[in-house]
Amino acid sequence: MIEKISTRLLDFVRSHVTIDAELSDVYKYGIEISISTALNILLTMIIAFALGDPLCGIVFLGCMILIRSYCGGYHADSYFNCNCMMIILFSAAYGIGRLILYFKIAEFHIMSSILMLGFIPIYAFSPVKNVHKELSKQKAKKCRIISFVLYIAMSLIGLYLILINSLYGSLIIVTLIEVSVAVLVEIFRQRRNKNEAQGNGS
Repeated sequence: MIEKISTRLLDFVRSHVTIDAELSDVYKYGIEISISTALNILLTMIIAFALGDPLCGIVFLGCMILIRSYCGGYHADSYFNCNCMMIILFSAAYGIGRLILYFKIAEFHIMSSILMLGFIPIYAFSPVKNVHKELSKQKAKKCRIISFVLYIAMSLIGLYLILINSLYGSLIIVTLIEVSVAVLVEIFRQRRNKNEAQGNGS
């Protein structure tokens, strides 16, 4: 559905503006990503409102979208799967965040240790390569530094908030760990695909 809408929007733009044929696919992909992102935000906020805590949706989206923009990570094979994944990630972050507070395991030393482990994949692989978003060496270095700064800053905010027993603190921490896992999953997938391609080519 997103692809059809993107095609129609691109055709509409073409009817008013001249677009280089070689760049059509780039524009189309940009429109698709914009629509998918908007839908992810909408679905997340609908769930957040249903839970009676829209701020949780804003906190989750702020952390997830901001840091993922710079460090990259797992990308679903279809826009439908992407939307489903966002719903699952938000629901999991909210639920686990609640459980952390309920069982009173939001101890500073435990959460800080988890965040330090979560930083390892960010440090080792950020930014993760994306065939749809080629980065120059300079741009990649900039994204790497920004992803470090964002992870550390968000970690400190999350740790501060759990000290005052705030759900938003545990939500931030769980979201950062989800981003870290997404980086690992994408690296594993890329290496598996590379090995399979080399195996088929031999």
